Amino acid sequence: VVFALIASGLFVTEFFLFPVAELRGLFQVLPFMLCVFVPAVAMRLWAEERSSNTMEMLLTFPMHPMSLVLGKYLAGFCFLLLALASTLLLPLMVTALGRPDFGQIASSYLGAILLGGFFLALGQLVSGFARDQIVAFVLSLLACFGIFLLGTNFAATALDSWIGGLGTLLRELLGVTGRYGVFARGIVEVADLAFFLVWVALFLFLNGLHIEGRGRRGFAAFFTLCAGLCLGIGLFCNALLSDVSLARFDWTEGRIHSVSPASQRILAGLSVPVQISYYVTPEEDMPTEIKTLERDVLDRLEELRLVSGGKLTYKRVHMRAANVVGGDPLAAQGPNTDPLEKRMLEKGVEPFSVSAMRQTGSVSDLIYSSLGVAYKDAPEVIIPRIVPDSLSDLEYMLVSTVFRLTRSREPVVAVVGGEGFDLLNRVLQQEKYRIRPVALSSQDSVPADADVLLVLQPTAMNERQAWELGRTLAAGQKTIMAVQTGQWDYDLAQGSMAVNFTPLDSGLDRLFDTFGVSVDSRILMDEQNTAIRVARNQFDQMVGGGLSVKLPIQIVLTKDNMSPDDPITTRLDNLFYLWGAALNLDSEKLSRIGLHPTVLVSSSSRSWLAEAKSHLIQSQITPPAVGQASRPVAARISGQFPVPADPPPAWPDAENAPAEAVLERPLAPGELILIGGAAMFGDDMLQNNVDFLMNAVDFLAYGPELLQIRGKRLPTRLIFDIDPQTATIWKLITYCLPALAIAGLALSRIWSRNRRRVQYARGMRTSA
Repeated sequence: VVFALIASGLFVTEFFLFPVAELRGLFQVLPFMLCVFVPAVAMRLWAEERSSNTMEMLLTFPMHPMSLVLGKYLAGFCFLLLALASTLLLPLMVTALGRPDFGQIASSYLGAILLGGFFLALGQLVSGFARDQIVAFVLSLLACFGIFLLGTNFAATALDSWIGGLGTLLRELLGVTGRYGVFARGIVEVADLAFFLVWVALFLFLNGLHIEGRGRRGFAAFFTLCAGLCLGIGLFCNALLSDVSLARFDWTEGRIHSVSPASQRILAGLSVPVQISYYVTPEEDMPTEIKTLERDVLDRLEELRLVSGGKLTYKRVHMRAANVVGGDPLAAQGPNTDPLEKRMLEKGVEPFSVSAMRQTGSVSDLIYSSLGVAYKDAPEVIIPRIVPDSLSDLEYMLVSTVFRLTRSREPVVAVVGGEGFDLLNRVLQQEKYRIRPVALSSQDSVPADADVLLVLQPTAMNERQAWELGRTLAAGQKTIMAVQTGQWDYDLAQGSMAVNFTPLDSGLDRLFDTFGVSVDSRILMDEQNTAIRVARNQFDQMVGGGLSVKLPIQIVLTKDNMSPDDPITTRLDNLFYLWGAALNLDSEKLSRIGLHPTVLVSSSSRSWLAEAKSHLIQSQITPPAVGQASRPVAARISGQFPVPADPPPAWPDAENAPAEAVLERPLAPGELILIGGAAMFGDDMLQNNVDFLMNAVDFLAYGPELLQIRGKRLPTRLIFDIDPQTATIWKLITYCLPALAIAGLALSRIWSRNRRRVQYARGMRTSA
């Protein structure tokens, strides 16, 4: 009961402060709970027998001592399973409120069972040495906590600061934290499974040996020898399993920790092998916190090599920052400069600073950890700053770099109207896209070599600009348009707030009408929304303060509102659709002219449309009794777009207009991704919004292959709109139901035992 209450209390309290559909918070604290709970279960397994002097009577039973050991272990293990089962209401609650990853939850529970079984076997061994239960509990508690802490970076760093390498060695040989963490990530590693099973078997063997031989002459020396041999066997197995992956099963949704089939196809399709160089500081010079970084990166490179069919080779190059840093840490020249480090500095391989813990406190160390990708005669491309936090994106960074190297040139993204979207432009440049701003004027039209045309918040476009966009679409130009129909201003004055609306005219309504789509001028509102913080003054802007405002124009688009089969949205999580509009798709007209629409994202079924007014009023934000429905907000339209009517309208500066180069482009099928909002991609946009737009750009520029790799990351799985009443109900259920169920089982057990005693007494009186 206490275990269930503590587990539920710790998780549920944090969960409703920041609701996310996952149980990582539970499995982070569960090892500490098991360090206390399991010794309490194991302390009486043998110590009670010795304190009550029933050990000798138990050993006279016609069964082998090892059978007694296994019986007691299985009894304690069943009790452990019952305790873990008392937390199953937590995944049930998360499932009812969101969309968790069931594979990761299952592997995390498997890791918790293995860790609990490990602690139970250790506690049972300690209980066999003690006569008093309290002594057995304290010794088991110290042993479990000690072994668990040995696997943490904190303990390893502290020990390394006293004796160099000691903490790292003990973490690799005895620590269970890292091996449990693998299961918590959703990976079932056979080597880690073998680690727990081997140690459980050794602890139980020693327990059986001690129970069978205790009290015999010379047994203490014999048992000490056997314990030393078992310890040596266990450490030897740990050393063998530490750098070996016997088999690995990825239980996560989408197998995000495994090499994707798209990566395999891209690498196997290379005409010549690609060379990967990993420039890294030697392990002995690495801070204790990241000593396993080299091994982790090489493991991932080996996985890619195996699936590439010989089209990827890699090598490790050890480099020391001390060879390029003299008295001045920024100097790259001097008497200590090594030719290798100097040459690599010129190529872009530079050491960088990481935080490390020392006995005197936190310090900064300079390390190398960069990847170089060489393909054919192209210059080596450097991927800098490979750190543990970036390992989840390592496959995408590598394979996307290789994929881009196979192309004859960098893809070009022509951007129309990119004012106020500086962050988006930087992200595109980081993804190796060449940005080409286009004014869409008589002197600056859409370039013919543009792979993707990105139109952001078009405003008051003239007839000729609209015609140019239509003719470009008819010529097969792959295009993304994010159209904003209006902006909102939150005016805080004298303790009150007014939300004012300014309509925006894109000037593209006639163009959209030619192929059967439109961006609705009415205001889209949705009960599925979230709060934003509005600064009241400059001080609020500096410190992140202000008033929390929750309005239905601040819409949250969840995974339930996205196309599950389209590669652009298949691995996306929640989107923040700020001040966006709905799209109207005329299916009959689209079909008649040969265009095929695909709805990518829709609002929830609790959304509605309100007539636009100069400011927001209560009647607009109140959900109507009728008219709520899901409405598309982003769609992909493919096919042969209609040719705009000839002759083209004149440019406003017609006297300076050049020859009509756009007319020379032949007609071809194209693709248009139309989004009913652009504010969601502003400079303060969320990462999921970045992923959505980058998925769209990647899809149009490269096809769906890279999207299958980009989407392999842990989604945030945020949960919105949990009302206080729902939260209170789930708190009562998770707090009370497990405790009541366990108490009910205990009472039924007591009643059953008393009933049998009464029946036995009646039988004895009857026979007498």
